[in-house]
Amino acid sequence: MMAQQGVIKLLEVIEALRNEVIKRLDEMERKLGERISKKELAKFLELHYNLITAVALGYYLQILAKSPNPTLYEFEEGLMKLLRIWKKVIDQNRELFGVVDWSIIQDGSSIILNAARSIGLPFGTVAGLVVEVMGSDAEKFLSEASITEIYGTINLTRWRRLINK
Repeated sequence: MMAQQGVIKLLEVIEALRNEVIKRLDEMERKLGERISKKELAKFLELHYNLITAVALGYYLQILAKSPNPTLYEFEEGLMKLLRIWKKVIDQNRELFGVVDWSIIQDGSSIILNAARSIGLPFGTVAGLVVEVMGSDAEKFLSEASITEIYGTINLTRWRRLINK
């Protein structure tokens, strides 16, 4: 009988805790719903779309660079589009989150460097386009490790001079 009363009391305590957890979860869900507006959700979806587009266009440039008859003009045109999309991704990240995860961005920029190198585009041309489109974000857009690995240390020195580092 004592054991049954203890079990009943324990079940009552568990029920009370369960109700409190549900109440708090409902409150948190309500607050979250208030914080995320439809406009913010639309901006997040746009960021997601631009990120996917940037990755796909980066791989397209890699394929174009390895095709039998690639043209530098077509490649540079695609590169400009890609750089503008990456700039949008950077700006949207800042707007939505207040920060930019540069490691993701630099992964994308290394794809650009690989494709540009394989088609024979000089580093100076790539660097000039990056600075033109990215502005003050150019320094963080390209990683020094990728520049060194793909274009060599001489071009890393040129890059540092270009961005006044």
